[in-house]
Amino acid sequence: MREFKFRAWEENLKEIIPVKNIDFKKRMINIDSVWRFFDEIKLMQFTGLKDKNGKEIYEGDVIYIYDDDELGDGWGETVIYHRACFMAGDDNLLVNVHFRSVVIGNIYENPELLGQSE
Repeated sequence: MREFKFRAWEENLKEIIPVKNIDFKKRMINIDSVWRFFDEIKLMQFTGLKDKNGKEIYEGDVIYIYDDDELGDGWGETVIYHRACFMAGDDNLLVNVHFRSVVIGNIYENPELLGQSE
């Protein structure tokens, strides 16, 4: 069974924070002893997959997908949840490319990477 984990981009602090609990009824998350409302954060779900270096891949991450490990050729994509599955861009099922990809950032802390991922 896949592990369900979340992290959040905290708008005011401008940083990624771990999510301990989610209260969907009150529309809040808990980070240790502090609660944040959904409108203060951007919630990102763990895909259940890791990149080729063992780093967890979350929705909103930007990954570099290698064509060939020896050549280092490849391209960047943003991890999204689309049509009931996690995708790398619009046409790559993440489950098919995660083992030959590396997380290089995320859309909140590294917006400059978005030019590579389109």
